[in-house]
Amino acid sequence: MQNHYFNEQGYYTYSGYANPDNLPPLNATREAPEQREGYCPKWSGETWEYVKDMRGTKYYLPDGSEYEVTEIEGQLPEGANLTKPEPTEAENAQQRIAEIQQQLTVNDLASVRPLRAKVAGTATEFDETRLAELEAQAQALRAELVTLATKLQELSDQTTE
Repeated sequence: MQNHYFNEQGYYTYSGYANPDNLPPLNATREAPEQREGYCPKWSGETWEYVKDMRGTKYYLPDGSEYEVTEIEGQLPEGANLTKPEPTEAENAQQRIAEIQQQLTVNDLASVRPLRAKVAGTATEFDETRLAELEAQAQALRAELVTLATKLQELSDQTTE
C-alpha cells in the first residue's frame, strides 16, 4: 500500500510507503495517479485531474525573442508563437557579416606561420601556396562584405522611407 503525495497546489510529487492502519496524511491519497505523457496529475480533493504540463515549452514573441514556460499550467503571452520566426533579410545579412569577420580572423591567424617563415627566409613552396590561398579567400570574403553592407544600407533606407 502506498500514499501518493501532492504539493500545496495539488500536483503529484511522489509515492511512498503507507501504514495500512493509518489514514493518509492531508497531502496524500491512496488513489494512484496515472502517468500520462505531457500531463501532470493534480489532486482535486476527490480524484486526479490531468493538467497539460507546459514546462519546457519554448515560445517566441513577435520581436523574435525566445522564452521558455516554467510553470506546469503556464500560459503563453498574447502574441506568442510556438514556432521560431524566420529571420529577416537584414538579420540574415548581419549574421553572414559576423561569419565573414570570424573567417577573416581565422585566415589571419592561419597566415602567421607561413609569413614568419617568409620573413625568416625559410619559406617553402607550401608556405607561398598557403599564403596565396588565404589571400584569395580573404579577397572574396571582403568583396562579399561590401555587397552585404550595401544590401544592409538599402534595407535600412527602405525602412526609413
